[in-house]
Amino acid sequence: MKLMITGALGYIGTELLSQLYNTNIEIIAVDNDKQAISTRLGSFLNRKQFSFYNIDIADTKSVSKLPKVDLIIHLACVVGYIKCNDTPELAHKTNVVGTQNLSNLNTPIVFVSTGSVYGEIGEVCNEQTDINPKSLYAEHKALGEQIIQTVPNVILRPATLFGCSYKIRDDLLVHNLIKDAVANKQIDVYQPNALRSFYNIGKMANLLKHICNNFNRYKSKIINVGCESGNLTKLQVCQIIKKYTPLDINIIDGQDLDNRDYNIDYTVLKLHWSDYDENFEQHIQPLVTFYENTSNR
Repeated sequence: MKLMITGALGYIGTELLSQLYNTNIEIIAVDNDKQAISTRLGSFLNRKQFSFYNIDIADTKSVSKLPKVDLIIHLACVVGYIKCNDTPELAHKTNVVGTQNLSNLNTPIVFVSTGSVYGEIGEVCNEQTDINPKSLYAEHKALGEQIIQTVPNVILRPATLFGCSYKIRDDLLVHNLIKDAVANKQIDVYQPNALRSFYNIGKMANLLKHICNNFNRYKSKIINVGCESGNLTKLQVCQIIKKYTPLDINIIDGQDLDNRDYNIDYTVLKLHWSDYDENFEQHIQPLVTFYENTSNR
């Protein structure tokens, strides 16, 4: 099998590459992040059947010249509402134009969307729930879901990812809360009872690996990715973190700019992948240890 991974040196991509390291899958890795290339590419260059392409997926000509593959796992994007709001033109080029360029290759695609397309539903969401994107990032992902309909596809809507990997993202909610707890012994929380959903980065990569080997089983499906133990209010997350590092929880009046409030139904994933479940809390201690060792205290 010949597999292309866009955004291969990012948070999900590097975890997926590590899980595919000893397989017989030939990998075409695509990324253009200079920092990622300088700090993470070297970890994978000794792998057999591995080729790397430093290109921008928004560059139509460069994408058209990529090798023909059997499957694309499309991870490359400007991720999160903050980065999309700060760089809207770049976000549109990468998230929308780039996705269109990849769909033009007429190759089956696993598209990693986001659970944030559900927005502020305030009730249980399944794959038939009308989406309600509340941020530019979520709007881009919703557009991406439409764009890839022209080719054989699988659409994944993951919960907010978290956990230690080759790349640590401080902007993820769980990471940000732990970082504040370690540095300040306090967490400030807006909308403490807003329901969110979380899933470990290792499990996400494991699912992508599984779909690589079982694409036809998932073809044409939209699948929420996560598990029930990760459906938590922000206050519940803070209370779990408090078990592993001393802190005060400070509830703040006002609206969080990340307007998400939903309870996700993972029945479809559970029916197709028996290994979907995990324990949210078991991944907190490693993150606390990481931030304890990187804090500037």
